[in-house]
Amino acid sequence: MADCEVWGELTDRSGECRRFSARARCTIRGILGGVRQLQEQLGGALNEMVLREKEKQQLDAERAASGSGGFGDQEEEDEEEDDDDEEDSEDKPADQVDGDTPPTKRTRIQS
Repeated sequence: MADCEVWGELTDRSGECRRFSARARCTIRGILGGVRQLQEQLGGALNEMVLREKEKQQLDAERAASGSGGFGDQEEEDEEEDDDDEEDSEDKPADQVDGDTPPTKRTRIQS
């Protein structure tokens, strides 16, 4: 009997591709055995990926909780910029318009 090879690929989120293969006899039973071996290999690789992802999420959560994470600092800077924009808009008179748009209609307050 001749041998054959059963193979598969696993691509993670980063785009890294890993190949897995198993040698088997060219019979139905042999190929099924090769597929089982391939399942075991892929199962181990998937478990590793899940553990790495969990560790990464835990580190990110710890960084966010301690305030030392890079993402939290950026959000604070963005909020400060938004506050500066609001202050600038308050300094402009209501009559002043930007561009070619007509001034807004004024309404009288009756007392």
